[in-house]
Amino acid sequence: MKKSLFIILLTIQLFSCTNQSEKTSEQSKKTDSTTANNQSSNSDSSDVPDNDVQLQFVVAVAEGYNYDSLHKIAIDAGHLLKLKFDTLDRYFNKSRKKIVYPDKYDDEIYAGQYLLRRSGDSIVSIEMRYAYIDTLTDKDENAKTKFNADTLKMFVFANMYDNKKQADSLLRLLKPKFKQANIIPNKMYMGCMH
Repeated sequence: MKKSLFIILLTIQLFSCTNQSEKTSEQSKKTDSTTANNQSSNSDSSDVPDNDVQLQFVVAVAEGYNYDSLHKIAIDAGHLLKLKFDTLDRYFNKSRKKIVYPDKYDDEIYAGQYLLRRSGDSIVSIEMRYAYIDTLTDKDENAKTKFNADTLKMFVFANMYDNKKQADSLLRLLKPKFKQANIIPNKMYMGCMH
């Protein structure tokens, strides 16, 4: 929890809201899809308004530590769902064993960092699992400790919804071919970054 709260507060301080009308639709989409996830469990910080934290249902196809295996699963899932696989300008850094933006990325704030998706965007990607905290895991101290210790696990992200029925529908499409597929109920900061 301390690690998640630190990430939240650091990210909030680094970003500021921008006037959406000043952005092009392409820039807006890119920013929305790469902005940091500011996890909060019942909003432990007074800096994070409760109304900006929303329960999202993340559809995970498979989890693991081998990027190449997960990439193959992501491509297969994309074909099944008729969705494109998109790295969102990130890559798997083998020495760090994490998905990150290039060190010389155009936006210095993102350079060398992992920033997760905060919107579904109808694409398939590979994400770092630690950034999407299952609300059920968060309530169990032993499970939470084990989860927080594992910062290298990744997963294939198929989509994310604020409506569980939509996530269940997508899960039904995936389950026959991808037995590991599941839904991660995740409280996510969806407001502007300041």
